[in-house]
Amino acid sequence: MKATPEQVRAGLENYIRAWQTRDKDLLLSVFAEDGVLEDPVGTPPFAGHENIGRFWDFAWSDSRRQVTPVLEEIRACGNQGILRFTMQVRLPSENAGLDLSIIEHAQFNADGKLCHLRAFWDENSVKKPDGMDLFAPNIDEAYQS
Repeated sequence: MKATPEQVRAGLENYIRAWQTRDKDLLLSVFAEDGVLEDPVGTPPFAGHENIGRFWDFAWSDSRRQVTPVLEEIRACGNQGILRFTMQVRLPSENAGLDLSIIEHAQFNADGKLCHLRAFWDENSVKKPDGMDLFAPNIDEAYQS
């Protein structure tokens, strides 16, 4: 039995909620134990809860960093879904930030858990917030132990 569109929608809503509430446990609960995150597609994937958790830790590595997803759309078909949102990242103490437009393709397993999440974005997806300097995180840090 495959995941239903209702399970897909609920999973993607919880994924966004985890980022909104800074809830790592909620984020990991959305993924299957052997789930895979590619962010962005074309970079080495984060496989399993430990490595997905490492990506999360990188995103929140600076306690001054504010990370806010602004949901634009969820589409759920069968056991797959598309998530479109803008991740607003801010460093108020440095008057710096970025708005990253992201489209994610998600595939869920029969238990309703994310088994593969692929984030699509590139340098053309980045915008500098008005009145701020552009913040450019070093994604390579996410791969360091």
